[in-house]
Parts: sequence; C-alpha cells; structure tokens
Amino acid sequence: MQIQMAMDGHERERLQRLFAQAPGCLAILEGSGHRITVANKAFEDLVNRSDLVGKGLAEAVPELAEQGFVGLLDEAKRSGNPYIGRGMPIRMNLPGGWCEEIFVDLIVQPLSDAGSGTPGVLLQGHNVSEDKKSEELRSAHNRVLELAIGDSPLEQTLGELIKIIEATSRTEVLGSILLLDLDGKHLRHGAAPSLPSEYMKAIDGAEIGPCAGSCGTAAYRGTPVFVSDIATDRLWEEYKVVALPHGLRACWSIPILTRGRRVLGTFAMYHREPREPTVRDLALVDLITQTAALVIDRERAHSALREIAEMAEDED
Repeated sequence: MQIQMAMDGHERERLQRLFAQAPGCLAILEGSGHRITVANKAFEDLVNRSDLVGKGLAEAVPELAEQGFVGLLDEAKRSGNPYIGRGMPIRMNLPGGWCEEIFVDLIVQPLSDAGSGTPGVLLQGHNVSEDKKSEELRSAHNRVLELAIGDSPLEQTLGELIKIIEATSRTEVLGSILLLDLDGKHLRHGAAPSLPSEYMKAIDGAEIGPCAGSCGTAAYRGTPVFVSDIATDRLWEEYKVVALPHGLRACWSIPILTRGRRVLGTFAMYHREPREPTVRDLALVDLITQTAALVIDRERAHSALREIAEMAEDED
C-alpha cells in the first residue's frame, strides 16, 4: 500500500529534523532516477557517504545501484507494495579502495507523492551486521571447540579458528598461526588456510628476535606488534623480500600466551594493502588467542601423554 505524502519546504525541514533523531537509517528518494531528497546521519554512516541530498542513487552510492537496488525500488513503486528484507548482505566501498560486507534489515515503502508531486520511496533500515557476525561467531567458535574435543588434527582445528576472523572481518584479513618450537627460538607452521603456501614454507622455522618481522618480534617480546606497511618498516627489513612478492603489505601479530604469560605462538592478521588496525579489526583477537592457547596447550598435553605411554610400552 502506498503512503500519500505532500510537503512544502517547511514540512520537509521538519521531516529532516525528525529523521535526524531517528535511531535507524532513513531516506526519501524521488523520481525515476531515485534522487535523494532527505537522508539522516545514520543513512550516511551506513553508506559511508555524506552530501547525498540532490543526487541520484547511482551517482551517490553506485555500489547499491550495482547490487540491484534500483530494480528493487522500481518494483516497489510499480506494485505499490512495500518490500521487507531481513539481514540483507550489502557490499560497501571504504576509503582506500577497500570493501566491507554489512547486513541490513530494510523496508522500502512506496510514496504516491514524495513531497514534490513526484512518486518516490521511503527507505528505513537498521545495520544488523554485529548481530549477524555474533551469531556466526558463536556457531564457528562452538565448531572449533568440538574439533578440539574430538582430537581433530591441530592444523585443522587452528585453521577453523582462523576462518572465524577471515569470515567476520570487513577488510579481507588473511590469518595465520605460528607455533613456538619447544626450543623456544623458532616459529613453526600451525595453520594458514588462505595465505600462499609458498610464503608459509618460506617462513617456517624462522628465528624469533627483536627485529624479526611481526610474528618473530611479537613472540620475542611477548607483546603485540602492528606493522602497517611491510615495505617500509624496519622490523621487516630482512623479511620483506619474502612477503612483498606475495602481495602482503601489512601484518599485525599478537602472541598466543598461557595464563602464566608463556608464549605458545603467534596469531597474525595480514592485509594486501598498507593499513592501520582499528578497534573493529581487533575486537575478536582476545577470543581467538585465548581459544588458540587452549587448543595448543591441550594438544601438547595429549602429545606428552602419548610419549609417556609409548615409553612405558617400550620398557615393558
């Protein structure tokens, strides 16, 4: 059912003020080009744009047009029936050429008169990405714990743990876990489901130290190391010749620690472009490293028990 709506300039300003106070995303689009005539701050934040009013949708937010939103709006106006979408996936462009996938609950309400005698639509939405990601996270984390309890191979279990970050990241993270050798001096391959195998082979067995890339330095210091540009950071002076040919430009490494602060390994987040970490990027790090420590400790305890049992059998 279409909503009848007519506004003069004063009423439009009043509506803009009401939109500004609304908790969700609100916008009015008019005409065949879906020109944005009213939009609140929440809508601007959703699409990572400002200065939207007066522009058609394809000009203002081209990625929405490319993902079929023009057809969706046209159909709502043609049929006169609202469209309701739950948890709709949308890919948005970010500054620097990056993309992120968000999830939105959306209502498209046709307006028979959008305020200027022109048919239009009212968009109303809520960004439910965090709820969606939290649901996925809980499910994935439970799957990892089930693998660990079921004595699945360590690389498989750690690989599933890494996929949690890769799936919930909005900036195309590539994750890896390196294990500190029992000699306490070298890092060994643990898991890296999305990184080039040639790169992982090249760094397998790398020695830790005060200037040993992100992971080697993080393991040596026992503290996180964030390198935003591998090509220029001194910590990567001897290692960038290995990383750069594989398109790896940033690496943030967090040590995996026991409760007693003993280093078990490192969890690394790679990117294919130079960038600084954000709060959102690091939100899951504690969960990942704590779970990794639990899984690694459990595997090592089981390995020790197996060795003791084998020694007992040999003595018999």
